[in-house]
Amino acid sequence: MPILGSSPRRLGLASIASIATVALLLIPVPGSTQDVTEPALKAAFVYNFAKFTEWPAAVVPPAAESFILCVVGDSAVADALERLVKGRVLAGHSMAVHKSPGAPEQACHVLYVSGLTAVQATQLVAKHRDLPVLTISDSEGFTELGGIAQFFFEHGLLRFNIDVVSARRAHLQISSSLLTLAKRK
Repeated sequence: MPILGSSPRRLGLASIASIATVALLLIPVPGSTQDVTEPALKAAFVYNFAKFTEWPAAVVPPAAESFILCVVGDSAVADALERLVKGRVLAGHSMAVHKSPGAPEQACHVLYVSGLTAVQATQLVAKHRDLPVLTISDSEGFTELGGIAQFFFEHGLLRFNIDVVSARRAHLQISSSLLTLAKRK
């Protein structure tokens, strides 16, 4: 299924470039030469998850509006994501990053949650469970709570899980290219 606003040829080239980017992020870099911070790495993953997700046509913003990426509980990732998406487009739309310490006050297309208690994370997931919102977190057990994607470190690498059932329930189509990179439990 094509990603919104992409021709099959552009999709192929964009997919290859984005997959290469994500794959490079999975390669360990010695600590002394590593210039990429953890927040910047997580922001890159959030951005790539958004690039490889298709939302239902009914929730795609009008041409003049932005895709909204919300970050709850991690201002460092929010700042890194803001820098990363500045001037970039997603399916022909600009992107705006909204950050908050608690539940977002506006509608989000992507919701990254970090540093919350299990109760707070559970409440946020429940609130967004059946909505077309790509929920992502680095909290342990996030996908078991019904979240769509979860980051974790494994042998010094930032890896991720994707719960396809939760994505379907949210009416989101995750690219098979991204799913092949996900860690299977």
